[in-house]
Amino acid sequence: MWPVVIGIACVVIAVLGFCCNSTSKSNEVEEAGPQTEQKVAKAGDGNAQKKKKLAKCKPAAEFRHPLLLTTFKGHGGEVTSFDVSSNGKYLISTATDRSLFIWNMKELNTAGKGVKSVRGNVEYDSANLIKFSPDNKSFITSLDNANSIRVFKMSKNDDGIMGKVQAVMDFQATHTEVIMSIGIDSSGNYLMTADNGTRVDIFNLKGDILHSIDTGTMKNSSACVSPCGRFVAVSGFTPDVKVWEVSFDKVKQFKSVKRAFDLTGHNAGVLSVAFSADSSRAATVAKDMTWKLWNIDVEYEQGQDPSLLCTGKIAEKPEEAIIALSPNGKTVAIAIENNIVVYNVITQQADVSMTGIFSSEIRHVAFSVDECGKYLFCCGDRQVKVFNNVTGYRSKIDYLNKELRNCNQTAERRLNEQLQDASNALAQLEKQSSS
Repeated sequence: MWPVVIGIACVVIAVLGFCCNSTSKSNEVEEAGPQTEQKVAKAGDGNAQKKKKLAKCKPAAEFRHPLLLTTFKGHGGEVTSFDVSSNGKYLISTATDRSLFIWNMKELNTAGKGVKSVRGNVEYDSANLIKFSPDNKSFITSLDNANSIRVFKMSKNDDGIMGKVQAVMDFQATHTEVIMSIGIDSSGNYLMTADNGTRVDIFNLKGDILHSIDTGTMKNSSACVSPCGRFVAVSGFTPDVKVWEVSFDKVKQFKSVKRAFDLTGHNAGVLSVAFSADSSRAATVAKDMTWKLWNIDVEYEQGQDPSLLCTGKIAEKPEEAIIALSPNGKTVAIAIENNIVVYNVITQQADVSMTGIFSSEIRHVAFSVDECGKYLFCCGDRQVKVFNNVTGYRSKIDYLNKELRNCNQTAERRLNEQLQDASNALAQLEKQSSS
């Protein structure tokens, strides 16, 4: 559905003259129009808060860590967001200098060689957030000045490498507060935007609003679409996470948005929420200095409630934090200011710490899309950094050893094979990190 809509949009907008060329230079772009007094006031408040937060971060003159694999450089402004394609082939990042970079992830394993990238530009604005479409042929951004969604189309060069970026559609602005999260349904049925007030909007691919949610959280802190596309989870000032189900019929016609369930158990406001790849697990981090892992593989319509699987402790009380959950749901990464701690879900213990990664706060954290999340990505300053995720394999080994204690002979053989594979992968990653 996405390619069809984008194709139509390309024709319409090309006629109207709104398509932008990815080869345009940033210094040729016109300045954005004047902001309203209300937005200027909000921007001023945001800048003051940002300076206060940055003052807490100790500058890292030259960050070094044995697990640091590589650093993506090229942006001229602060990197505000990135996303990894669902096939794991590309990472796309955006920055305050209006630049977009598409990084070829195939070359991450090529020792001694840099990762190739292609640059595009956000015309007349800059992008704060970015997300790939399900087919990895398009992506969406939230625009800084317009505070709305812009859709881009990607295409390959003659050599078969992704290298062309073209803007094809701008959505109408619907939020009065700043958009702080965006998401796309894995089936391409809808887009989600959430602002730092209490509003969440569900759009179809043409930019029409299907439904608006008032979250009642007083202030949203994070929002995300589950990988299955069924749920939208929102955290905020309250000590719980509210989850809605977005429904479509068999012919992909929108049906409804309804409250599904809550994740209740924290004692203070929840700062961030994330899903596992199969949408059966969710992870949360809150101001009560804990993170939690939940089983959400339930039939809530039959009265089943999500269950708490485990709770881990963090060393400091955060004002803001970002949580990431590995695809298999066995590793958690939490970013606070310019530091990251990686936790083993099986033991609930901190396994790896990385301090002073950037001179500014970390803007986003994510694992690679393979089962264990072989790589951990984060962005800040003008860079995206890539770490080897040894905790992902350690947690899987701990999980397999636990399963081996209570299994039959048939399962034992299979589990031992998986254990050997995980041990070999861990040894290779540790060897690479020590070299």
